[in-house]
Amino acid sequence: MTERLSRIKATCILTAATSWFYAPASADCWSALDSPEWPRIAQSVAAIQLCEQIPVGPYGTASIQVESFDFCSVSNSVATVSARAQLTCESGSDALIRMPPLDGEIVAIVALDTAACSIGDTSLQISGEIGALLSGLEETQQIARDWAQSQLALLCSLHRP
Repeated sequence: MTERLSRIKATCILTAATSWFYAPASADCWSALDSPEWPRIAQSVAAIQLCEQIPVGPYGTASIQVESFDFCSVSNSVATVSARAQLTCESGSDALIRMPPLDGEIVAIVALDTAACSIGDTSLQISGEIGALLSGLEETQQIARDWAQSQLALLCSLHRP
């Protein structure tokens, strides 16, 4: 049972790659940055294509530098994942129109129901130049939520007996 719980925790961390949470003092928290699973989690984070959603210019995700990525077990089946990252968007060298790079910070909060393998409340905040462009798009929050849920569902299906 402990091994299964550990796999579920790792799964939830991998899925909710763009989250930031202010955990209650009673929560059991640990940093994914110090985890042996971090390379897999970092790969998942790199797959989020927020820059590609920018409506002006040919932007792509140049880099995502994760500053924190924490998992907190709040109760038996409720957990939160939190992360803060710096995001840089650039136009590719093959772009017809070269645009200047854009920088921003991503802060997100994700509540997870590990028993149901589903995402509860989410909050995605993007600041800086990137945030100014993406904040006007209603689908930004939904794109991030859908991506996280698809990753969580995939991983949960792999870990269920």
